Amino acid sequence: MPSDFNNQIIGLVRFSFPALSGFGKGGQDIAEREAFLFDPARLERRFYLFEKLCLPSLLAQTDPDFTILFLIGERMPPTAVARLARLIAPLKDARIIQRQSGHNYGAVCKAFDEVGAVGFTHRTSFRLDDDDALSCSYIERLKRTARDLKPMCRPERPVAIAFNRGFYVEVQEGENTVIDANERTPVSVGSALFAEVSEPQNIYARNHRFLGQFFNLYSDVGAPNFIRTIHADNDSKPSIVGLSNMMSPQTIAEEIAASFPFDLAELKSL
Repeated sequence: MPSDFNNQIIGLVRFSFPALSGFGKGGQDIAEREAFLFDPARLERRFYLFEKLCLPSLLAQTDPDFTILFLIGERMPPTAVARLARLIAPLKDARIIQRQSGHNYGAVCKAFDEVGAVGFTHRTSFRLDDDDALSCSYIERLKRTARDLKPMCRPERPVAIAFNRGFYVEVQEGENTVIDANERTPVSVGSALFAEVSEPQNIYARNHRFLGQFFNLYSDVGAPNFIRTIHADNDSKPSIVGLSNMMSPQTIAEEIAASFPFDLAELKSL
C-alpha cells in the first residue's frame, strides 16, 4: 500500500454511560439513569462479563496496534473508575473518557474527537459493548479489509464493515446456551466505519442493523468474529437475523477454541 495510506484503528466501548438517547432502560432523566446504571449490583454484573469476555478478547489481539476508548459518565463511582483503569492498563492504548451525561451520539463524537489523527490519512472506528467479545484476529482482519477497500473509500463516502459470523451466548440458570449464527445484517460487535480523516461520522452514527441503508457495506462471514451475550441486563432484546443452529456441538467447540481466548465450557458456565 502506498505511503499515502495510514489508517488509524480506534474503537469505543460505552461503559455504563448514562446517555439521554441510545439507551432504553433506566428512566427518563439523567438522575434516574445514573441510579440505574451505577447500581452496585448491576455494575458488578457488568464488570464480571467485561473481565470474562470483552477484556480478554482485546488483550488477545494478534495485532495490538489500536486505540480503544471507554466512555463513562462523570459521576460513575470512583471505585468503579479505578477498577476499570486497573483492568485496562495492560492494553497498549486504552483510554477512559469521562464526560458529562448527554445525548449518546454527541458524547461519542466528542470522545473520538479527543484522540488526535495527526499523520493519519484514514480512520476506522469500531464499536464494542462491554459484555461482548471479538475474535483474536479482529484488528488484523479489520486492517486488511480496510486496506483492500481503500479504492471505495472517498471523501464523504465512508465504507461500513461488518463481521457477521459468530456466536450468541444465552446466559441462564444452570448451563448457558451457545448458538452459532451467520447474520444477514450487521451486528453491533465489531461493526466499523472506514473513512478519510476529514469525515466527521463514526460507526455510532447509525444503528448497526441499518448501516447498509446509509453506507456502502462490506460483510465478512469467512470466520467467526463475535461473541454476543444475551442476559437480563441487555438494553434491547438481541435477536438473530439470519441463519443459526447450523453447527454440531463439536464444531462449535472447535471454532470457538480456534478464534477466541476461551473455550466452549467457559462460555457455558459464565
